[in-house]
Amino acid sequence: MSQRKLKPATIAAHAGSVKPQSGTVPEVEPIYQASVYRFADLDTVDAVQEGRAEGYVYGRYGLPNHASLEQVVAALEGAEGAVVTASGMGCILVTLLAFARSGDQLVASRDLYGGTLALLTQDLAQLGIEVRFVDDVQQVEQAITSRTKLLLVETITNPLVRVTDLRRWVDLARRHQLPLVVDNTFATPLLCRPRELGASVVLHSLTKFLGGHSDLLGGVTCGNTQFVKRARTLSIHLGTNLSPFDAWLAARGIKTLGVRFRAANSNAQTIAEFLAQHPKVTKVYYPGLPTSPDHALASELFSGGYGNMLAFEMQGGLAGLKRLLKGLDLIGLVPSLGGVRTTCSHPAKTSHRSLSAAERQRLGISDGLLRLSVGIEDAADLLSELEQALEQV
Repeated sequence: MSQRKLKPATIAAHAGSVKPQSGTVPEVEPIYQASVYRFADLDTVDAVQEGRAEGYVYGRYGLPNHASLEQVVAALEGAEGAVVTASGMGCILVTLLAFARSGDQLVASRDLYGGTLALLTQDLAQLGIEVRFVDDVQQVEQAITSRTKLLLVETITNPLVRVTDLRRWVDLARRHQLPLVVDNTFATPLLCRPRELGASVVLHSLTKFLGGHSDLLGGVTCGNTQFVKRARTLSIHLGTNLSPFDAWLAARGIKTLGVRFRAANSNAQTIAEFLAQHPKVTKVYYPGLPTSPDHALASELFSGGYGNMLAFEMQGGLAGLKRLLKGLDLIGLVPSLGGVRTTCSHPAKTSHRSLSAAERQRLGISDGLLRLSVGIEDAADLLSELEQALEQV
């Protein structure tokens, strides 16, 4: 700051800027809570804007906390780069628009998160982009046309926890020279790395397992340099930029992903086995069960377990489910997932609420279906809670 004698208002605006000493650096990434950066001169403006020098310009264009987070997720997914966004839905929109424009078409699995389905069926149509849905991989070949620009699937589907045969989707994508976009939110890169199998783009809702503490909103999409450049431009234009604080929270959350995921994965397996033998539970959806139709496929694709998500059908349908919910205390009714606490969600009334009853029925989402996001609590406490709640059904 200038050594001139300044007025109080000027001092208030300019004083107090402390730069780190050259001999020490913070042990952890600081929060760079700035929306814009100062340039030394116009030559520096040109150099940074043209990519000839490193630097930051404005929040929508990327900030240090964005860069740190993008680096770690890209490394986890084996990608050349990544772009973070303000939400998972913003991430999906940016990803799809990086490949498709008015007059184009995409082919998607019908078994997707309800928010994604709403975007595909309601909003993309207004942009002139057609979506063809398939019920299984065998229908993909017929759905592809000369206007198809990409294929879209989830590694583990929401909410029925089905496992997608990624190798077959990759084969089809390669045969037709199409990018395969994979939402890897439920699996995380600890369980599956779709790019190693041949997927072009992998995306996540940072809000869920990567952030891991139910305290942020964010999304991230990963791919090659060409895709990242296009996705970043779209994110700048659409204003889907993530806040520095949420980026910092997500990066911090990822540091404990390994220990969180292992604990929750073990709990999920234990809970699934308990529910599978309970007389008041009519069906359990979890690939870790030998009775699951996806068990063999999941064992081939996944490493280190079968995931932290499961779903089950209650005896007595919706009425039975309501009685069960009244008996739960530790396990809260929460319309999200991926936190350290075990939570449950009713897909028909939350994630897939925008679908008609007929559409939900087609997907296999009944009124008696409950989805569990398993956390890191002691498994004995979770089993005790479920057991006493089931007694009330």
